[in-house]
Order: sequence, then structure tokens, then C-alpha cells
Amino acid sequence: MRAVFIRFLDCEGPGILEPLLRSLGYRISYHNAYDRRIQILPEFHLNFDLVVMLGGPQSVADPNFDEFFKPYYQIVENIITMGDKKLIGICLGSQIIAKVLGADVSLGTKGPEVGFSKVQILNQSHPIFKGINADSFLAFHLHEDVFGIPVGAEHLLAGEFYANQMFSYKNRIFAFQTHLEPTLPMLNVWLDFHKEFIKKGKGDFTDLANKQREMTETANTIFKNIINL
Repeated sequence: MRAVFIRFLDCEGPGILEPLLRSLGYRISYHNAYDRRIQILPEFHLNFDLVVMLGGPQSVADPNFDEFFKPYYQIVENIITMGDKKLIGICLGSQIIAKVLGADVSLGTKGPEVGFSKVQILNQSHPIFKGINADSFLAFHLHEDVFGIPVGAEHLLAGEFYANQMFSYKNRIFAFQTHLEPTLPMLNVWLDFHKEFIKKGKGDFTDLANKQREMTETANTIFKNIINL
């Protein structure tokens, strides 16, 4: 089995997802979308069982990025039509998926959502939440753009600040607005790299190590359940 991570910023990597996938027997590849010298092929998705689109500072809501995103929209469109491929989108990746599925992606009306907060499980019987014995759990946020829930998708996670935190489509395509994947070193890099953006919001960054550890326990369960579907 093969998986590819599409990175839109070098410091927004796969985090806990890479070792998890390797432990499940996946071979891992990377595509760096931020490197404009690289031209992605329309048949790109055919080489992989799982495509993961990660976060980044680019905005799906900004028409100036339409040309940049075009090949990634095409990848999502192609995966939608194929019953044997899985797609996970995180933050920017989730917004790309939402737009392709016809949902609105726009600048959030309340400003940036940053730091740790709880997200609510909306359907505890869904198989991706098997093994989680709670109706909410801790997640990390670092975004200002938000997505609507596409027609035909299932809204799975909700937040208090911005309601739409995750949806699934046909149980093969999973879009996370929130971040569950960061390791502690990643979070420390983000706090420095994104410090000006973080200043614009009000979020909880206390007790970073313990909160990241707690989040990872839940995240590993959810990601493993998705992969095993």
C-alpha cells in the first residue's frame, strides 16, 4: 500500500500520521505543492491508495490562488469517482475538498481560531470513533477560513468557535478543519512561524506538552479507524 502527503508549507507536515501509516505497512511519498518548479500530473492519484492533503497559508477563498489550486481540485475530483481510493484533508486540505464538493469556503466572521479547545462528536456510532469513550475531545486549531458542509456529506465534528470541524463523504473522503496530527516539536515550530497570525486570535496554548499528548491518543484512534475502513 502507498500513501502520499501533499504539503503546502514545509513546516505543516504529516506529524503523527507518518509513523502510524508506516506501522500499518504503507510506503510513504511526499509532494511539495509550495515548490512551483514541480508540475503535478493529472494521473498522480493513480499511484496511491491514500492521498493526504495537509495545511498551509494559501486560501481557497482567494481567487488569486485559483490557478495554483487547479491540479489539486482535479485530484479530489478524480478520487471522488474512484471507489478504491481514500482521501484525508487537513485544514487547507479540507477546504480544497469542501470546495470541490460544492460547499462554500470563506473567511470566518469571528477571526482566527487558534490554540487548543474541545470538539464535539456528532455521531458516536460512526466507525471512525470506535474506541473513543467520550462525546468530545481536545483538538488544535490554526485557521481563519471556514467551510460549509457539502451536500451528501456527514458532519462529524463540531466546535464552539466555528461549528464545522470535520465531515466525511462516502466514508472514503475525510475533511478535518481542526488539526489532530501535530507532534509537540511541530507545535513549537508553528508557535514561532505563525506567531503574527496567532496574535490575531485568542486561544489556549497552556500546558502544550500534556495537551498534545492527550490529543494524540484520540487522534491515533481516529486515523487508524479511517485507514482500516
